[in-house]
Amino acid sequence: MRKTIEIANIEDLANLTSTVSSSMSQTTNQIRDVETGLELFSLMKFGGVGCDPLDLDRGLNIIEQINQAFTYLASFRATEILFGLHPEEAPFRLNLGTAPGSDIESISGTVAAEVFASVTPTNNQKLKKDIDKVAATAANYKYSFFMCPKFEPGRQRDFDRNGVQVWALEL
Repeated sequence: MRKTIEIANIEDLANLTSTVSSSMSQTTNQIRDVETGLELFSLMKFGGVGCDPLDLDRGLNIIEQINQAFTYLASFRATEILFGLHPEEAPFRLNLGTAPGSDIESISGTVAAEVFASVTPTNNQKLKKDIDKVAATAANYKYSFFMCPKFEPGRQRDFDRNGVQVWALEL
């Protein structure tokens, strides 16, 4: 699903984060009502538990919900960092899901970023691919952000290359 969202300020990010959190709570409540492991695994495999992280009325497979929720949260945290680094470039456009363009970009095109959440930044060469993708943009400021366990949040200078700054995000 294509989702493009314009973020004008930090309050927009807080509202979106709250919606994603609510979707997690809703799914947690659905799981509490399940009586057996077989029933739970059946619902997880074939549908019936989970919802869209940004549209609580739209059912979604729980695995997709998990993947989307953490990608969205990573995008929101990355955008918060970009507000701190480049406040003059706001608003920022978030291209979530299959929306074209960089995952995050300033409306002016001066800032571009790719974002992902994964077990490790090198999983499926995701970090390398994201750096290559954002390096190819015409943006003046280029970033790759990742949310992975066991990484201290902040700039990861050892991963920087091709004019792209790499940042780890808080879980």
